[in-house]
Amino acid sequence: MACVRGCDFPEDRHYHPRYNVWLKSEGPGLATLGATSYGVALAVEFLAFVPKRDGTEVDADRAVGLLELAKTMISVRTPIAATIIASNEAVVKRPETINQDPYGSGWLVRLRVASELEEAPGLLSGAEIAPAFEEAMRLDDFDGARP
Repeated sequence: MACVRGCDFPEDRHYHPRYNVWLKSEGPGLATLGATSYGVALAVEFLAFVPKRDGTEVDADRAVGLLELAKTMISVRTPIAATIIASNEAVVKRPETINQDPYGSGWLVRLRVASELEEAPGLLSGAEIAPAFEEAMRLDDFDGARP
């Protein structure tokens, strides 16, 4: 597992540093999308998750839903074209689940993806994860996650 400034990044996923999302392959043509621990640290507290309806086709770089924070709403974007096949109803009912377990029970949507994750521009994995997020954190003046 990569750890950058107190934020963990399991290495069994692909990450998009600009959107602060992860994607995990769930078999041929399927992936789960969630918020990174860095995104969670930046947001501090999630008040609501409003996903698009199951069956919605989403182009790359478009929103799969909205996250409501204390003072703003942010779009959750997918870096890969996909169809939403399931939303995490547990997160819709209890958005704090994202804070508690962003890489497990706090996942946001499951997707039928149009191409393999390795082919998606901007998605990083393996040794690319730590330097990319270190740079993103530097640009954001992020000192580190609170314990």
